[in-house]
Amino acid sequence: MVRTKVEQKIFVAALEILRSRGPLAVSVESVAAASGVAKTTIYRRYANRDEMLTAAVASIASETEIPESLSAHDAIRWVLRHATDTIENVVGRGTVAAVLVDADPAFTTLLRGLIRTSASPFRDDLRARSERGEIRRDLDIELVISMLLGAVVAELVRGRPTDDAWVESVLALVWPSLQPS
Repeated sequence: MVRTKVEQKIFVAALEILRSRGPLAVSVESVAAASGVAKTTIYRRYANRDEMLTAAVASIASETEIPESLSAHDAIRWVLRHATDTIENVVGRGTVAAVLVDADPAFTTLLRGLIRTSASPFRDDLRARSERGEIRRDLDIELVISMLLGAVVAELVRGRPTDDAWVESVLALVWPSLQPS
């Protein structure tokens, strides 16, 4: 879908406020002030704040494809890096904190849907690798996803770095439980 310049301004402002201050700070008024787009113009496009925020988040939601050429070990590394980048640069730490305390239930539901959508290719990739014997066949795939994403969220909530050294340490800890015997 082609976005107009006005929509882009609205989305950029809404997402920046979301990243920096969390979902409760995103309002038609705050987006109008940050974007330079009049409130009346925003209301012509979106009935309310929730509709505007949903459109902004949907504008960045895309299905992610794990590169097929990666080994299972490298695919896990790629997912850890991708999850870290998404949280840091797309939704932001403030959003994660707001979701954890369910400060904005409608937004929490929206973000959970985004997470399910973005985790789907990883789930499919893990299942295929399990069926091919690249990782253990008896793995609880949902638990693996929760462990990996949970590790990223925990480090970010604790304010700790999720750099390459951290990714490698998580991989060193997790990989032995995933690899086939």
